[in-house]
Amino acid sequence: MKFKLLLFALLGILVLACTVESPEDPLDVYRNIAYTALSPTQKASVLGDWQKAEVSAWTNGNYLVVFQTKDNMGTIRVVVDPELGKVVEILI
Repeated sequence: MKFKLLLFALLGILVLACTVESPEDPLDVYRNIAYTALSPTQKASVLGDWQKAEVSAWTNGNYLVVFQTKDNMGTIRVVVDPELGKVVEILI
């Protein structure tokens, strides 16, 4: 009987440990929103890992995600509204 109780307790702890999620970094969320909004051509021009794009505060509480591009195309800057979770504007 003790063995069943111990086994049940261990299984309960294991289930709880597996369901606890670590909080997601909001900057990663903004990067993902911005990258998803790019066209396939724009995505292909992004230099390096898009998940490491620079994110900074922008006007009106929005955030600016900057993707470096190859072939001297400059940068693609994407304005993200954090409250609505969507792209406001893409600046090329």
